[in-house]
Amino acid sequence: MSAEATLRGPRPDDAAALAAFARASFAATYAPSHDAGRIARHCDTVLSDDAVRGWLADPTQSLLLALRADELLGFVQWHRAAAPVAAREAVEVKRLYVAANAHGSGLGRRLLDAVAERAREGGADLLWLCVYAGNARALRFYARYGFAQIGQVPYTFVDQTEDDLALGLRLAAASP
Repeated sequence: MSAEATLRGPRPDDAAALAAFARASFAATYAPSHDAGRIARHCDTVLSDDAVRGWLADPTQSLLLALRADELLGFVQWHRAAAPVAAREAVEVKRLYVAANAHGSGLGRRLLDAVAERAREGGADLLWLCVYAGNARALRFYARYGFAQIGQVPYTFVDQTEDDLALGLRLAAASP
């Protein structure tokens, strides 16, 4: 399926579809381990249409969408951000969501490859992210990609603070 997907940057008119996709992905991922009411509150605030319009308008945030025809199959969001370990220049993957019907297709790897390439080209030597310790699928994916735990970072989910695992991947310098 990933060979069929086209990667492109977002447009302002993508906001509503992107927000709906993010809410559905988040809810599906965390429904087995978190209270439905708290998931809904998180989705209604952090992943609202207005919040996503804010991402798209923020010049410090980068996004890449994966589409097949007009169907959104996934997206990745990243930005430059200090990491919990020393780095000359660090890029944080803020979100990487892939539709359930595209899991295992290589699409997540393609999106992450694209971020790593852009990060390297921008002079970053570390790609990092935070992941919920109970998200076994994500932990397996990132381990296969080469990420290793570099610390823990507090994450507030609605009204509860948990420690997410911080994972990092050292990047080789971009080829001239």
